[in-house]
Amino acid sequence: MEISYPATLARFESFREDAQLGFFSLALSGWMYRFAFVGMSALIAAASLTVLMTGGLPNWLAWGGFVAALAALLRLLGPLAGWLALLWLVAASVLMLIGAVGRRAPDARS
Repeated sequence: MEISYPATLARFESFREDAQLGFFSLALSGWMYRFAFVGMSALIAAASLTVLMTGGLPNWLAWGGFVAALAALLRLLGPLAGWLALLWLVAASVLMLIGAVGRRAPDARS
């Protein structure tokens, strides 16, 4: 969204420059970025809850995921919240790639 205005200027010769459209596309891209953090936060929280319920990955990853999801949702750390979420994603990916995925033993009650 941020580059839609400059890309349109570069592609279409008949498009006239208007600074207000540039400001609009920049503001809209900022809001879309913030809303993307809401979705990312929901997905990380859901994955963390699944980890706690199934034991498929270490519990520390789930608790770290909840922290990353909360930071991303509230934007407590500014740009660092995005890096924290990315770090969580990399940690989860590496654990899955090295085969640290496991299952809990079934309960004796069932």
